[in-house]
Amino acid sequence: MKRFIIILSLISLFSLFIFSCSTDVNVNGEWDDIPIVYCVLDQSTEYQYVKVNKSFLGNMPASEMAQHSDSLFYKKVDVYIHEYVNTYKTRTWTFEPVEIDKEEGYFANDKNIVWCQKMDMRDDAVYKLEVNINDGEHIVTGETELISGIAITMPSGVEALPVEIRHYAGNSEYKYYNGENGKVFQMCLTFNYFEVYNDDTTYYSIPWVQAKSYKTTEGNSEVSGYFSVAAFYNLLQSNIPAPREGAKRYVKMPESLVYNLVVGDENYMIYMDITEPSSGLAQDKPAFTNLNDGFGLMASRYNVYRAKKLDRYTLDSIHRGIYTKHLGFVSPYDDYYKPYFIY
Repeated sequence: MKRFIIILSLISLFSLFIFSCSTDVNVNGEWDDIPIVYCVLDQSTEYQYVKVNKSFLGNMPASEMAQHSDSLFYKKVDVYIHEYVNTYKTRTWTFEPVEIDKEEGYFANDKNIVWCQKMDMRDDAVYKLEVNINDGEHIVTGETELISGIAITMPSGVEALPVEIRHYAGNSEYKYYNGENGKVFQMCLTFNYFEVYNDDTTYYSIPWVQAKSYKTTEGNSEVSGYFSVAAFYNLLQSNIPAPREGAKRYVKMPESLVYNLVVGDENYMIYMDITEPSSGLAQDKPAFTNLNDGFGLMASRYNVYRAKKLDRYTLDSIHRGIYTKHLGFVSPYDDYYKPYFIY
């Protein structure tokens, strides 16, 4: 007989510990459910979300239990976030349930609820989560501070100044302030282009996630990151197919390359490091939660974006350079580009 514990989370879906037993010994105690709650506050976005599910122990195969939404959701859930400034409660937000679409798969998709609310948060406050399940059957709590002071300083925020990425043997640098309460940082670059074929225009984006970095010192300081120019052109070469005959390709202006810096706090960092796939021989990982009366995560995150146009030298390298000359990109002096350059 197989027993399964199922946990459905906002970030990941995990099947945990498969137990075996004989007909003589029952290794399970009495049935009990455990709330699974995820909330990652991001003051760079307008709306905040909380995901609430339950784990459970049962005698049916996991594939059958997972198809029943009642096994995954509680009957009554009230979600609140309280704001505290200097230990005093200043505001409370009541979250509303919202049903969102879920693709067909292992878990039931007839009911998929998250709790949502618009929040205007402040950097100097502490935010405490309260999830009241079935009128006090479970009261899950957690708290977090916000990440603040994050800013991209390079490339420049001046719209007229383009980015140059053309020396294959070199690196392209970016810089940012690492702010307060941020512990893990990751830059994602997105190259945007479009193709015109038979009077139809199709837009494309190629994301490129850089390696994570970690904050090791206190205070807000400027940090540098780099990516290989040759690797950038290899990315384009590998992800853009040869064009159809008669098609023309253009680097999108002025959002040629978007820099998206994602920052997580210490709890977010620990959770992601623990739950990412193991690369070594030891596959077992410890469970992590910073909630009371439940499992899951209460953390903070921050996103900052900067969209930049590429300069004419870079457009020329994309047009006729050794890596990308076969991809059908037009000359940097094409009429499309003229409004974006004053020279």
